[in-house]
Amino acid sequence: MADPGTYVDEIRRIISFALEIPPERLADTTPFDDLGMTSRQRIQLLARVEVNYGVSVDLDELDRLVDIRGVAEVISEAVAAQHTGG
Repeated sequence: MADPGTYVDEIRRIISFALEIPPERLADTTPFDDLGMTSRQRIQLLARVEVNYGVSVDLDELDRLVDIRGVAEVISEAVAAQHTGG
């Protein structure tokens, strides 16, 4: 599995743009709820990173998308699964 840290900066940029928040205000573990992100915005985030990384993530993983680190872990696992044919 790729290091989730590989994806953190790009995910931070995506969230910063979507929520109009300076990237330096987004720590890896800042809860999205604290940023005012709605569940709909989390689904949109998931769709955006799926397209960006060419992966498909099960909606069951939505509960893990609570902060930048969580999104990075989900994407890392999806990329690894795609490369192993899973």
